[in-house]
Amino acid sequence: MQQQDTHLAAAVAQLERSETYLAADPGNPHLLAAVIDQALAARQPERAARHAEAAVARYPEDDFLRARLGNARLAQQRWSDAADLFDALLARHADPALAYGAAYARYRQGLYQSAYDVLAPFAQRDDLFAAAATLLMRVLHFLGEPEQALALAAVHRPRCGTDAEFLAVASLAALDSGDLAAAVELSDAALAGGQRPAEALVTAGSLALGNLDEASAERLLNEVLASRPEEGRAWSALGMATLLRRDLPAARHQLETAVRFMPGHIGSWHSLGWCCLFAGDQAGARDAFATALDLDRNFGESHGGMAVVQALAGQRDEAQKSIERALGLDAQSLSARYAQMVLGGQTEDPQRFRQLALRIMQSRQGAFGQNLAEMAQAYEKR
Repeated sequence: MQQQDTHLAAAVAQLERSETYLAADPGNPHLLAAVIDQALAARQPERAARHAEAAVARYPEDDFLRARLGNARLAQQRWSDAADLFDALLARHADPALAYGAAYARYRQGLYQSAYDVLAPFAQRDDLFAAAATLLMRVLHFLGEPEQALALAAVHRPRCGTDAEFLAVASLAALDSGDLAAAVELSDAALAGGQRPAEALVTAGSLALGNLDEASAERLLNEVLASRPEEGRAWSALGMATLLRRDLPAARHQLETAVRFMPGHIGSWHSLGWCCLFAGDQAGARDAFATALDLDRNFGESHGGMAVVQALAGQRDEAQKSIERALGLDAQSLSARYAQMVLGGQTEDPQRFRQLALRIMQSRQGAFGQNLAEMAQAYEKR
């Protein structure tokens, strides 16, 4: 932290020197560009914007200065203004840096498909730099395409493989693609240089959880949340780790936080639904599985989870219909099989209920996107 403060102080000092030179030569385009860049480096977005606005007013045809105004708008978090600036520039120059600016502004607005559409034409280019490739992977992941994100990582790793953020995002894509070996290798590589990118920590924490190492999982996930308290994936994985410790109130709070930050993450709604079932809150479980169904009715485990709620409530006809839907979508649906057992009166033992339900929750539609059946078997042997 002290070293970071020293660098920031040096950047501010350099900016102030350049501003002195600029005052003596206000029309110098090289000085104008320098003070904008230095203001951004010094984390002075308003200062950067003032200089950029003055530069563009003086040189309205200079697209390099206009691009710097776009960077200043990004730093100001004026996402729509930044997108408009970069869109206009991109129409004149097919440049990956401009595409990155336009896509990043959309990404920060949650416009993931639009961000992808802007960057996709540059996906296979040799000059796609690490930050742009990383953003494209993130966007693909948000669009539910972790396999495509992982394939993109393989294309660009020869050039971007020393960038910790690139490796971290790729590790999470590997985790959600079910390629656990790649997830381990990529997360280890991302953390090897001493940096602690959030996605690598989430991956490492999730893998620790898969190995039933709850202590390591919680340590890694809490490290993420200390700096990024809005990181829904960390809350989701932490909720699972806490659930393994059978602390239902804490697990429920963590999973509710996860879905607040990731309302579209179906796996977290599944986990919350099962947490509610563990606690005997059938109404809460019904709400969670209903939300998962509203998001996408093509997940068998969502129908299966609802079938369990209906079966426990004695709604046999409704449960049977939900079971049929679940098995029609996924013949191996563990939750649907469990609902059948409830209807057959085979789940009166609370401990057996938790063991079976945990297996369901950790199936391939579970919180992390991969099959954790081995984890469930180990859990049952405790």
